[in-house]
Amino acid sequence: MHDTQKIDFPFHQSEFEIKITTFQGLETVLAEELLKLGGKSIQEFKRGVSVSGDWGFVYKCNYCLRTAIKVLVPIHKFKAQNAQQVYDEVYQLPWETLFLAEHRFLVESVVKSEYFNNSMFCNQRVKDAVVDRFRNCAGKRPNVDRNNAEIRIYAHVNADAWMLALDTSGEPLYKRGYKTEHHEASMKEVLAAGLLKLSGWSTHHYFLDGMSGSGTIAMEAALMALQIPAGMYRNRFAFEFLSDFNAPLWSTVKDAALSRIKETKIHIQANDMQLKSYRSIIATVNSAQLDDSITCTQKSFFDLSPESKSGVVFLNPPYGERLPVNEITNFYKEIGNTLKRQYAGFTAWIISSNSEAIKHIGLKPSKKYTVYNGALECKFLGFELYDGSRKLKSKP
Repeated sequence: MHDTQKIDFPFHQSEFEIKITTFQGLETVLAEELLKLGGKSIQEFKRGVSVSGDWGFVYKCNYCLRTAIKVLVPIHKFKAQNAQQVYDEVYQLPWETLFLAEHRFLVESVVKSEYFNNSMFCNQRVKDAVVDRFRNCAGKRPNVDRNNAEIRIYAHVNADAWMLALDTSGEPLYKRGYKTEHHEASMKEVLAAGLLKLSGWSTHHYFLDGMSGSGTIAMEAALMALQIPAGMYRNRFAFEFLSDFNAPLWSTVKDAALSRIKETKIHIQANDMQLKSYRSIIATVNSAQLDDSITCTQKSFFDLSPESKSGVVFLNPPYGERLPVNEITNFYKEIGNTLKRQYAGFTAWIISSNSEAIKHIGLKPSKKYTVYNGALECKFLGFELYDGSRKLKSKP
């Protein structure tokens, strides 16, 4: 017979640990966001940042952070070297006080351990313990749903060290909710926001997304410039299904963030030569009601004339995995020639995983960052272009 004594969760304290994940290379950017948001005890780790706060801060992180993927609240840490130890540790937690049996749930894990073979096995043991706890203490059990779970439990396993956490976000936070179509190959919104922050773009300056694809960079630029909360277009967050959800506090957090939205005039241009991409961008911009802030054009970047004499031009060119070497080399050469010919006085930013092709741009970068677009390691390079000389101007 299992002991069903009530063990208090750490998040019932006035402040508790919060772990927020991001893409590799954006940890410092996320830490800066958290500092501005009022975070305490901020510490970076690989692909994430830990911070302390209360539930209001958890809500704020989910709604406002641009470079966060998940907001996790740790609920139990323990040591285990076999399946029974895992089951016993998980079973003792009062899951029935955390959410209702009517809610569907999901267990996800990241496992690096000699004691446990794979994440599916770990997920199963945690799931079994949660279900049995509900059945024995509440008289009914919640169902597992991989596609539409309201409650998500996250397990991180390193050797014999386990951390269980509540995923308070649900769907990854890069799923903003403003896109009318979803393209798996398109840049994730969190990465786009991170690149904009790394670039140091002054939001009152003209911004051209020259090879826009699905328009992610232009959309994130508009949200940032107008101080629109990153989560404003989302329908729901996982924390709304927790038994301790504080609806009045959530309304207060949202109202405070929405009150900071600017109604200033900004100049952002999203351009792509492909008709399908162009139409997709227009649909997204109109759906998000940002048509006063983003101009959409359909031209080859090489034939495009900028709508201002200065500003920032951003390029996410093809990386060339499916193109012959000479074709991609010539393509990048033409990018460099176009920048020197048409964009004197601009700052140019280019992201690419093709480190060889980038060399053929023929310009020396003044800023360099390493980021990851999915599994691809990319260079994110900034170029300061002289006004008049058509050569590179290096920052001091």
